[in-house]
Parts: sequence; structure tokens; C-alpha cells
Amino acid sequence: MTRVSAPDHRRRAVEAFAAVVAERGLRETRVSDVLERAGMSRRTFYALFDNLEDCFLEAYELALDRVRRALCSTGEASPEDWPALIEQVLHRLLEGAAAHPGLARVLLVEPLAAGPAGVERHERTMRELAALLARSHLCAGEHPVVAFEAAVGAVHRVVHARLVAGRADELPALAGDLAGVLCRLTTPAAV
Repeated sequence: MTRVSAPDHRRRAVEAFAAVVAERGLRETRVSDVLERAGMSRRTFYALFDNLEDCFLEAYELALDRVRRALCSTGEASPEDWPALIEQVLHRLLEGAAAHPGLARVLLVEPLAAGPAGVERHERTMRELAALLARSHLCAGEHPVVAFEAAVGAVHRVVHARLVAGRADELPALAGDLAGVLCRLTTPAAV
């Protein structure tokens, strides 16, 4: 008989949660939906999570960790190399969002439905992503961090709209256009 570890149960529950959220949205997701999708008992779920919000937060952190790893893997890039690097990173992130639309939706669409804690976490995430983006650009000190915040906000808006419309499969094809927008917003204007 094969035993399943607690981390395996947690992963299975989080993946089931994200899949249900992708189909129904956070407000319409119930513990019973997650249990059915995960093939898990209520007792097991509550041994792992305090409630559905706790499961949401774990799914959110999993999705955010994937984005952090992609952005942190960039290192620093010169102004000449930065556009190609950003396009590669965006393509990798957007492929991930297309492959895991539930996790992408948890990160980018559902925080408002999670209430004040979700909103606060989302705002903190957007600031963190802007800071990570700024660190990858050697010319970041030449203009205000608000340019990086605006760039993250612009990408977020486009990805958010596709996720809400159920068109996550279109995201990877947008990497080049979004990289162009990002670069225009974050490159100091020539004087």
C-alpha cells in the first residue's frame, strides 16, 4: 500500500483549488468542490488548512513563487540586452499562466474576492514585482520606480483581461508586445 505524505496532500488540494477557481471563481468555490476535485476527505483537508482562505493563500504563494523565480533568474541586464531578456522572461511566465490558468487566476484575478487580506497581499505583490523588475535593469536609477510600477500594472491589466475572459491560451503570443510596452515604460527617454 502506497502512503501519501502531507506535502503531497497539500499540493493536490492546492491544485484542485486552483482548478475549481479557474472554472467558477473564488466566490463560487466551496470546500466540497475542492474535496471532490482532489479526491480528498473533509478531515484531511481540515488537517492541512484552517479554511478555504488558508488554501487560497497557499495557492497564491505558490503562484507568486513561480513569478519571483522567473524574475530573479534574470540577473542584471544592460540597456541593449534588457528587451530580449524581458521578452524571454515574459514568455516563460505567460506560458506558465496558459498551462496553469487556475494559479494565474488566483494570483491576478481573485485577490479582490478574497477580501482585505487578499487586496493587501495583491498590492504588496505588485510593489514587489516592480522592485524585482527594476533590479534587473541597470538603468533603473535613472528614472522613478513609478515607471516600473506602471509597467507591472500594464502587463497585469492585459493578462487579467485574458484570464477573466477564459483566454489564457492566448497569453504566450503576447510576450513580444508586452515586452515592448514594458521596455517603453521603463527606458529613460533620450534627451
